[in-house]
Amino acid sequence: MGRFARKFIVLLILVVLTAIFVFRLDYFNVKEFSIHNLKRVKKDDIIKILQQYQNQNILSINTKEIRQKLLKNPEIEDVKITRRFPDMLILEVYEKETVGLIKYLNSYIEVDKNGYVIRIEGDLPKKSIIFEGLKVNEATVGKKLDIDDELLFDEGLRVANSLKKFDIFGKFNVDCVTVSLKSVNNIELKIDKLIVKVGDLSEIDYKLRLLKSVYEKLPKHIEGTVILNSNGIATFSPNTEEDN
Repeated sequence: MGRFARKFIVLLILVVLTAIFVFRLDYFNVKEFSIHNLKRVKKDDIIKILQQYQNQNILSINTKEIRQKLLKNPEIEDVKITRRFPDMLILEVYEKETVGLIKYLNSYIEVDKNGYVIRIEGDLPKKSIIFEGLKVNEATVGKKLDIDDELLFDEGLRVANSLKKFDIFGKFNVDCVTVSLKSVNNIELKIDKLIVKVGDLSEIDYKLRLLKSVYEKLPKHIEGTVILNSNGIATFSPNTEEDN
């Protein structure tokens, strides 16, 4: 055995012994969890999962395993876990965003951008997009909402995601927007006292910009109907006394 090989073996033994020593030191046992970004997810639900990892050596903890357990919570989109030596785990929790709600019995079903049920609540949150015209077959938290017309539901999700991207509540001073799904070619928005006929979702981003330019020219809280076309033409018809 050469001199270099003997040195390598000695060094390897020292590394192994050092690792064993470090893994046995209470100094490196996890004592604290720092959890960030929680809005609606309950901290106690996170702590219940983390408790089993307390007092374990920080180097031996499988952070991927913790992440997978936390992702079973239907309200959590992602989790990033980092170690802060000597004894703390830091968790950045990213909650799922509610894209739209559907009235169901005496409650509201909140769904994410992919149509999965985040939660079912009795109260209607402010700054909500509400779907109308969908028939719910079954709603289970953590699973995709079972809708009679899946294609129409997908179009509803698409328009809701576009409204979120457009920052509809930042540009319009309203508490909720209703997406009326009559058919894939006949979609309407209810914003304040306006009915907005979108038609299909072709050029939806452009149509929303067009709506904004029309809305700015109208008196506040006026009642009427706006028809949007992808060719750049928008028409407004105020409600008459007969309409009312």
